[in-house]
Amino acid sequence: MADLRTDPGREGTRLITALEKCWTAIQKHHPDVPPVLFITGTGISRRQTEKPRTSTDAPRRHYPTRGHHWADRWAVAEREQRLAELFVAGETIKDGGEEILKTELHEAAHSLAHVRKIQDTSKGDPRWHRKEFAALAREVGLEPLRRSEKPLGFSNCTLTDATRRRYASVIRQLDAAALPGLGDDRDAAVEEPPVAPEPPGSTNGKRVKVSCACLPEPRAFPVTPKVLAEGPIICGLCGEPFTLPGEEEGQEQLAGADPGPEAEPDSLAAEFTVTLPGPRPAEAVEPQDSSMDMGH
Repeated sequence: MADLRTDPGREGTRLITALEKCWTAIQKHHPDVPPVLFITGTGISRRQTEKPRTSTDAPRRHYPTRGHHWADRWAVAEREQRLAELFVAGETIKDGGEEILKTELHEAAHSLAHVRKIQDTSKGDPRWHRKEFAALAREVGLEPLRRSEKPLGFSNCTLTDATRRRYASVIRQLDAAALPGLGDDRDAAVEEPPVAPEPPGSTNGKRVKVSCACLPEPRAFPVTPKVLAEGPIICGLCGEPFTLPGEEEGQEQLAGADPGPEAEPDSLAAEFTVTLPGPRPAEAVEPQDSSMDMGH
């Protein structure tokens, strides 16, 4: 095995060569599929790995890009015709031969759509795969969904048994090559877990009104939940703590009992638990060049 310190490009060259051989096998069975230029990298965008800016940000569902086909993306010297870019994510490569083949067949269907001038994805949202794509996917050996699903339409396809047999040697070669891949962070990036509510006090200036037990007129003033949670605020006249409305009865019942160091903060936490808002509506997707197919 070559020493990576003296041959640092070996793994990258081996990776791209394996992807190209798979594509060549697809072209053998489908002559209309055009040549492409392969690139790879992570299918998880930087935005998907960043934490929400605030605790009230709703969790967003993310779909790592398995691959994409971008027609006429690259200008190649001594060629009059430009080459399409075909991206296969490192997370896909990590999953082995069948996933690589399925992704390349998916992108081959997009390439056929471009060659035949078929609108296979939505103009408004290139992630949405139309029924025209489903027909092309079936042509190259994939089994599309019976019904479209949000937000990707007919994007998710599976390999048929006939396709597995047809490309059995390709799948074995891809698996045996033990190609380098990415996969450690994919599951964490698929869906951001809900962020726990901020503790009382992180309420952006919100204040609550507390009052004491003075008679005939209780003294009252506004205070932030954070200050109230730090410990009792004792009235200098009646000697009783300032409480929230409705807590006087509970204070009387607890009189003479030692509530313990955790009782006060727990009751306040229950009172001021912040409810996360529902998911924000999806941001409008800017119309993009229809030649860029977002893959699956």
